[in-house]
Amino acid sequence: MPPASSSPDSHEYDAIADAYRESKQLSFRAAVEGHTLKQLWGDVSGMKILDLACGEGHHTRILKKAGGVLVTGVDISREMIQLAEREESREPLGCRFVQADAAAYEPETDHDLVVAAYLLNYASTTALLEAFCRTAFSALRPGARFVGFNDNVRRDPNEAPSFAPYGFEKSCPHPPRPGDEIIYHIQQADGSSFPVVNYYQSPTAYAEAFAAVGFVDFQWEGPWLDPAERDNPHWADFMAHEPLTGFSARRPE
Repeated sequence: MPPASSSPDSHEYDAIADAYRESKQLSFRAAVEGHTLKQLWGDVSGMKILDLACGEGHHTRILKKAGGVLVTGVDISREMIQLAEREESREPLGCRFVQADAAAYEPETDHDLVVAAYLLNYASTTALLEAFCRTAFSALRPGARFVGFNDNVRRDPNEAPSFAPYGFEKSCPHPPRPGDEIIYHIQQADGSSFPVVNYYQSPTAYAEAFAAVGFVDFQWEGPWLDPAERDNPHWADFMAHEPLTGFSARRPE
């Protein structure tokens, strides 16, 4: 398994933890990201759940409120985990948070669901992509699922209009090649922005990484727009060019 140092530098997210937390208020977060994830994970009542790349615990807490019995969030950033623990102290739900590199994390093996929002797109190499998938696979009981949300590597942002109306800009080389940086400039309320660096791996590389660790039924899912927003023309460019997407896979019985 790749060493911890091959994952994104934890200090990168230590520096932007507060700004990244605030970006959860951008409209696409609930209308597309949150809605797609809820469709993917479905009824989580009574489940033991692992949330990889949990950040400040946004989805971890949603999963707990939705009925998850034991919900653990894992993130490489110390500051992100501290934000999550502060929120847990302010409003205790029973979530557990662990600072660890998802590529090297050794989870318990009996989770009913693994969720990863914006983890796999940090794989700068196919070996690291496979390591992330292996961690998820090893966490699951037989028959359980791995779902998440990710940069959409099936769409070239160079062929899309500006995503500024949705709170970010996205750029990468044209055409993107394996390991190329995909840079998101995320807007803040004061008009400034901060960068988040993802990496391109081909759709085929994703399928091969999932298969290599033992997953079956890997597929891209969505993204889907909250039905309450479907008549809103604001979302036309976002849904036509889909900068982000969901995915799912299953550990076989």
